[in-house]
Parts: sequence; structure tokens; C-alpha cells
Amino acid sequence: MKNINTRAALVKDIAMFLFLLSIFALMIIMTMAPKDAQFIYFALVLACFAAALIGFLGRPQMCTILMGVVASTWVGYKLYGVYAYGTPLILTDYLLVPIPLIIAGSVQLFEYGVTKMESENVMLRQQVQELVLVDELTGLYNLRAMYRDMNVMIHFCRRNKLPISLMIVELRYEQELRGMLSARRYDMLRQRLAEIIQDTVRAEDKTYSIDEKGSFAILLTTDLPGMVPVRARILSMVGKEDAFKDVLDKDLSVALRIAGKQYTDGMDLMEFKRTVESELVYDV
Repeated sequence: MKNINTRAALVKDIAMFLFLLSIFALMIIMTMAPKDAQFIYFALVLACFAAALIGFLGRPQMCTILMGVVASTWVGYKLYGVYAYGTPLILTDYLLVPIPLIIAGSVQLFEYGVTKMESENVMLRQQVQELVLVDELTGLYNLRAMYRDMNVMIHFCRRNKLPISLMIVELRYEQELRGMLSARRYDMLRQRLAEIIQDTVRAEDKTYSIDEKGSFAILLTTDLPGMVPVRARILSMVGKEDAFKDVLDKDLSVALRIAGKQYTDGMDLMEFKRTVESELVYDV
């Protein structure tokens, strides 16, 4: 990926060098042009600048067409002068022919380099997102990390004959809270709830932020009866008067749905999670 971006940057540098070299050549040609023809040369330079500007603004194909028209018009104009009036061709007339085409080529190269870098950067961002295992807002591991850890913990608990359970904590009335709170306040609510849950569970248990709605999952090395005190501690902490101080108004409170299930050998991990989520419906 780094090599591709380096090559794309090199292409851009070469393109810009060719463009600047062409502009410098145009300036030299203008100084060499006969005084009675300098207006025509100046008009040609302006046309090249305008076409190049269009190209750098993201229309390289249009730039190439315009540069082709400029070069063709110049050749036609000079040939007409030769055959109609016998006007001799001078060195600058010849030098002006390839300049628009070189500028068009430099613009195409520049846009190619930019497009290549952008496409590679988009691909890189996608790859990074696929590898990210931490929820940026709460600092907890995300759903992808939960599945990874669940698979490891299931094998560990199976070897050591330990139970493993999954508990899901979900905000009740999430849509209503999201509608009443600003985006910043809602993010603060999610962060505070994540802190409460982390402070409540044991150090060996793992907590995950599994969506952007304020839902959390906890992997516990315990059975169903062992989840009861965990549930009670979470509800107790959330129910404290100052639990969401500076986050919620006094007339607002946080209610949770909590459900859990012990893993049974042979269950698919996604099926296991869906089974726990289905239990949330009955937590009224």
C-alpha cells in the first residue's frame, strides 16, 4: 500500500514538473515571438491556462479536448497563413504546437496520481475499519472483538470445565432518549453507562459496546444463577440518584433491559447472541 501511494505521489510530481516546464516554455516563446504576433501568442497562452485550469478542477478529459482544439486551431491558422498569404513559419510557430498537448498530458498524469492515491486511501480506511476492535466513543471492545473473544473463551472454558454466559444490557426507551437529548448528551450517556457497567462486573469478565444505541454485552465465566447478582449490581448502580449527574435532567431517568443465557455446547455464536437478545423482550 505504501509503495502504491509512493508511486502515485511520484506520478503527481512528474506531472507538475511537466506542467511548470510547459508554462516556462510558453513564457520563453512569448518573449521570442515577433511583436506584431504577440497578441495571437498571448491568446493562445490564455487558452492553454483556461484549459489546464478546467483539467485541474477535475475535468481532465475536457482539458485534453480543449488542448487538442487549441493545437489544431493553431496549426490550421498557421497553415492558412502559409498557403493564403505566403507567411513564412518561424521557430516559435513550431514550438507552440506540442506545448498544449504536453500540458494536457501533465494534467492527465496529475489527475491519475490523485485518483490513485484517493482510491488507495479509501481502501486503506476500509481495511483499518475492518481491523478496528475498539468502540471509539466508550473505549470498550466492539461486536467484532466480542465474537473473537467468545470463540476463545468457549474453548478455554470447555477445557477447564467452566460455564460461560453472555449478558446483554440494552437501553429501554432508547429512541425516546435519543430524541430528547442532543447528540453530545447522548454520547455522554453511553460513556457514563459504559463506565458503570465496567465498574460493576468482575475484572475477569469482559464488557463490549455492541452498537451505537447504547447496548452492551458482558461475557461472564458463570452460570445463570451467577448472573443474578451481576444484574442486580448494574440496576442498583444505574438507579442511584447521581449516576447520570450532568448528563440527564432531573426529570429523566435511565431504564435498562437485561437478559442473559448460558452457552450450550454446539451452539453457533450468532445464534447464541440472538437467543440472548430474544430474552430481552421478556424483561419487562
